[in-house]
Amino acid sequence: MNNHIYTGLDIGNGEIKVVVVTASNNDYYILASTSIKSNGIKKNIIYDDKKLKTSIMNAIKITEEKIGMKIKEVILTLPANRANMTIESGLVNIKENTVRGKDIESVIKDTIANTYDDTRELVSCLPISFTVDEEASVINPLGEKGEKLFLKAVVATSPKEEIYPYINIVRSLGINITDIIYNTQADYYTVSTKELDRKMGAIINIGADVTSIGIFNKGIMIKNSYIPVGSSSVDKDIAFIYKVDLKEAKKLKETFALTSARYADSNADVVVVNKENKKITINQIQISEVIESRIKDILKLAKNEINRLTKREISYIIVVGGISELAGFNYVVEEMLGNASSCYNMKELGARHNKYTSVFGSCKYFAKKCLLMEDNINMFERDEIERFISPKKRNTINENMTDKFFGHFF
Repeated sequence: MNNHIYTGLDIGNGEIKVVVVTASNNDYYILASTSIKSNGIKKNIIYDDKKLKTSIMNAIKITEEKIGMKIKEVILTLPANRANMTIESGLVNIKENTVRGKDIESVIKDTIANTYDDTRELVSCLPISFTVDEEASVINPLGEKGEKLFLKAVVATSPKEEIYPYINIVRSLGINITDIIYNTQADYYTVSTKELDRKMGAIINIGADVTSIGIFNKGIMIKNSYIPVGSSSVDKDIAFIYKVDLKEAKKLKETFALTSARYADSNADVVVVNKENKKITINQIQISEVIESRIKDILKLAKNEINRLTKREISYIIVVGGISELAGFNYVVEEMLGNASSCYNMKELGARHNKYTSVFGSCKYFAKKCLLMEDNINMFERDEIERFISPKKRNTINENMTDKFFGHFF
């Protein structure tokens, strides 16, 4: 079986996202995606373990029902609140004079050795370049012949007290965590292109309560920061001004308003009942002005963080996050961040929404890592897949649809 199936889990402040992805070389297909409201977490801090555990369990269960298989392993995305990133190097002997996955594994271990203390946990070791003997540096040294393998990489760590609560909750559900990655790092694997891999830029992920900012040099996150404000602030602004509850505010934001007031319709109105049980008329231009004002504030803060993090010239700024799906959002981004900025447009069939950039990117990251290390990892057993696609199992419409996916891939 040439294809491998991976499951990504993103524990967000607003929503829990799960995707199941099949990967073959550089082709990725989403078999299932799930997004449900998260409880027990706010501003990247878990305040109620039981509520968050229930949210994750529900998201996993829904996804399992979609694919008809048990999820036992995940790649987990984590917030990079107090991440520390340093450039490190390692050197090992090539065992059989030809670089294989085991040699790459060895040089990574040598690179991370003694680079952090017992209070921190390794999150990632992202290679910048490999060098075989004294030849030119390469991105992928597999198959190169020589005696010495040198690695230059960015080693990222976080305080154990910050990431273990996430890990412990997932493990308490009987789910193994195969790998972990920062959400902003994962975003890059979704938006990356060969052109971006040669440039210096930034990614802004506007989440529910937190906006994350990452600075990337040739595809590697070298600095990061966050601001404690996100899309939920927009909902609160609407709720306060029009005296409606947060659920109604979110509905108005997503189905009626625009991000840029200049493109709104002065003749477009909607009538709602507020918390005082009064009917009020909301004009599209007016509510769009409320949203635009808050989004501009968030983008301005994010831009300030980018300028604080680096003085080097930025070639691109890409904005992701669920709120970037709002109509007219890209116009406000370009106005605030300049012509080099843009909103990403998630086009992958099965998860066509920008809220999935982190969780989808985590699967792409893991697949690329497995290719580099020559690891043949699959998060679902072959016999389990074969039982699922067997004609005897085709009992429902959903199963038939998924069978077509598996029939094509396998």
